Amino acid sequence: NEIDVFTTGEDKFNVLKEDLRNAKSFILLQYYIFTDDKIGHEIAEILMERARAGVNVKVIYDHVGSFSSPNGFFKRMRRAGVDAQPFLRVTFPQLANRINWRNHRKIVVIDGKVGYIGGMNIADRYVEPKGKEPPWRDTHFRVRGASVGALLYSFASDWSYMGRPLPRAERDFCPIDIDNKMAIQLVTSGPDSRWPAIALTYQKAISTAHRSIFLQTPYFLPTDALLKELQSASLSHVDVRIMMPRHCDSKLLNLASYSYITECLKAGIKVYFYEEGMIHSKVMIIDEELVIGGSANFDFRSFEHNFESSLMVYDRSFNARMRDIFFTDLHRCTKLTYARWRTRPVLQRALESVVRLFAPIL
Repeated sequence: NEIDVFTTGEDKFNVLKEDLRNAKSFILLQYYIFTDDKIGHEIAEILMERARAGVNVKVIYDHVGSFSSPNGFFKRMRRAGVDAQPFLRVTFPQLANRINWRNHRKIVVIDGKVGYIGGMNIADRYVEPKGKEPPWRDTHFRVRGASVGALLYSFASDWSYMGRPLPRAERDFCPIDIDNKMAIQLVTSGPDSRWPAIALTYQKAISTAHRSIFLQTPYFLPTDALLKELQSASLSHVDVRIMMPRHCDSKLLNLASYSYITECLKAGIKVYFYEEGMIHSKVMIIDEELVIGGSANFDFRSFEHNFESSLMVYDRSFNARMRDIFFTDLHRCTKLTYARWRTRPVLQRALESVVRLFAPIL
């Protein structure tokens, strides 16, 4: 396998657009949010051009996540030959059942040779500043080699889940031959699964850590089991560090995330607030052995209600690159101390406690 990591939307979308333009056989593209904005139009134009050139182009967008994009945006793609379909379209009779099931995956497969997975949606917020706020900081991966087959299988499963089996020509897989020993594993989970696979993966990974656990997440709403694992690791003298935004894009999620910080600090876990805007990266680095990254936030919704996907990368050199990125981000952070954190206003602490009661459904 071969993997590249992007930490800015500009870098990721520049390479993605070039890969899309070079597609010869098929494009399978899946995003939680596909926005009707500048970058959304650029991607849509490329998809339509490739479809007119005879490339089979299929798009899955989450119906709830892409509510802000008008139907005409996707109809225009369909008229040009792009098979763009909403995942679990929300209609009135099924509203209560479907609105809570969201396909949060961000996967692209091009000709069965190149794949993308990570945390970035298709939206200008990852590329352009909004007022005084810088573009969102996120992490996305580009892979080649055997692991592309897992991404293809994941897309095919979701396409089939929508009642639209993928043609054989787009299921055939001829990976690029990569001569190295990098191992990559794809883990997917969703409300259609018997087990919360990604939550259990995190739990197992944390329990096996010997030296360090570095976590980046936009929302920190751990299950009781995961919180206990993190505390246990820290109390066992594992270097546990959690990075989250000081102010995320939701005040409710901010308050809920804050409610867990005191318990972390008491156990010796180092907590950092990212100060330069919104950090949307979902990455965990375990010792020198393992990197987990993808679409899943460290919260109840991702673990129990969303369709999610994460890569597990077993490679020391890649792990070192990801550790360097984490420590570079630390320079943009403020480290919390228990002495200062406990002086928060009583009203704020009360609000955090109330909002925490709703954490499983936020």
